[in-house]
Amino acid sequence: MLWPRAGPPALAPGELAVTFLDVGQGDATLLQRDGVAVLVDTGPPGGPILRRLDEAGVDRLDLLVITHAQADHEGMALAVIAEHRPRLVLDGGAGWPTAVQRAVPAALARAGGRRLAARAGQSLRLGGLRLDVLWPPAPPPGWRPEGDPNGRAVVAHVRAGRFDLLLPADAESDVTAALPLPRVEALKVAHHGSDDPGLPAMLARIAPRVAAVEVGEGNTYGHPTPATMRALGVVPQVVRTDRDGSVRLRVLDGRMTLERGV
Repeated sequence: MLWPRAGPPALAPGELAVTFLDVGQGDATLLQRDGVAVLVDTGPPGGPILRRLDEAGVDRLDLLVITHAQADHEGMALAVIAEHRPRLVLDGGAGWPTAVQRAVPAALARAGGRRLAARAGQSLRLGGLRLDVLWPPAPPPGWRPEGDPNGRAVVAHVRAGRFDLLLPADAESDVTAALPLPRVEALKVAHHGSDDPGLPAMLARIAPRVAAVEVGEGNTYGHPTPATMRALGVVPQVVRTDRDGSVRLRVLDGRMTLERGV
């Protein structure tokens, strides 16, 4: 384990960098490999995501995933689209009546990208990365967005060679328990480490070696909760952005290295 190390990663051919970004009380995860850059969520409005992407040496994004229509996940999407011109936006919030969602089509038209509504069964390949959407299912005819968007947040399985990563956004075990979850090397903990009674069973299924909690320092929600941190005690390496800052997980030839405070 190395820490701290700052600045853009100098990646070897085939090396993957997964950076759990410190954006305050919100989610943002950056994947980089062989010149491909994928961002999953953008953090809250006014958050530091543009600075974080600059620190990571990101120019144009190949893919932006908006997991769902909540401000702590999509809050900086329009700024990211304008600055980093994603070629594709995989949008788990499409159809929800937020200001961001209403503005995404025009923002993408200006940036020269396109949007795809996220649905279970989709599989995207970008260089040496594969992203499989496990949730949400396609909505039934006449469906109108309502209720808590967390229940339809994108759950994604990312593969790079023999490395597997689960990104469940804010979808907790009431959603993920019924999904065909793989065994993984790394997990982004759901919903900033909120209480999730099904988390121990899920951890037993997927057996991650690294778990990352993306959470804001001094947040008023009590995240991550003591129960969640106790459950995560079975994971060999647990990091959290409120204490560790942005954390980069580097993967090469089956070997993982954690860098804190990047």
